[in-house]
Amino acid sequence: MTVHFYLVRHGQTQLNRYHRLQGITDSPLTKKGIRRARRLGIQLQNIGFTEVYTSDLKRTQETARIILSENQKELPKIIRNPGLREISFGNFEEMKNRHMVPNAIKKLGIGQIFSAAISKKRVAAVTNLFGKMDEGAQIEDAKQLNARITRTLSNIGKQYEEQNVNILIVAHALILSLFIENLSGDVPLFLLKNARVSQVDYAKGKFEIVNINKKKSIK
Repeated sequence: MTVHFYLVRHGQTQLNRYHRLQGITDSPLTKKGIRRARRLGIQLQNIGFTEVYTSDLKRTQETARIILSENQKELPKIIRNPGLREISFGNFEEMKNRHMVPNAIKKLGIGQIFSAAISKKRVAAVTNLFGKMDEGAQIEDAKQLNARITRTLSNIGKQYEEQNVNILIVAHALILSLFIENLSGDVPLFLLKNARVSQVDYAKGKFEIVNINKKKSIK
């Protein structure tokens, strides 16, 4: 018996559009974000989802509603789970991405930045830099963040481990990318893309990657 997790990063938001850091700060989906979420809904329209989980941030809930609006099967309710919430970037929330590098170099030195960029576990290494730059904010490190998402998905998976079910998860770029990276997945340079689906199966207490950032229709 297998639980098929369909992992989706929310659609593009206003903060995404203007290249600003977005963790626990919420902003609405853009027209492009809505359009891409609808396109993904069409891609997944023939998948019958037993449950749909989002984080407790509005951008994931809005994305899930758009995806389900295109679904041809019986629609489950959307369950909000704070375990799927994105990392908080502390004092760096809403900072422009282009300002992050000079800030990081000033606080940490170019050596740490370079080492993180070329690390085999790049997502984890970059995640850890935020806590080093803003110690007072008590930002989760990569180990803590991965433990949270793994625990959350494991708890969901255990509810259905005696069945073959499809579960839609709509969450965020960093937390999902870190989870996939820790399963030895090849995460894109700029993390998982908005409104793209990756599939991870759960069986006998273990996760296995099926695909990442899938573009084509799923049957």
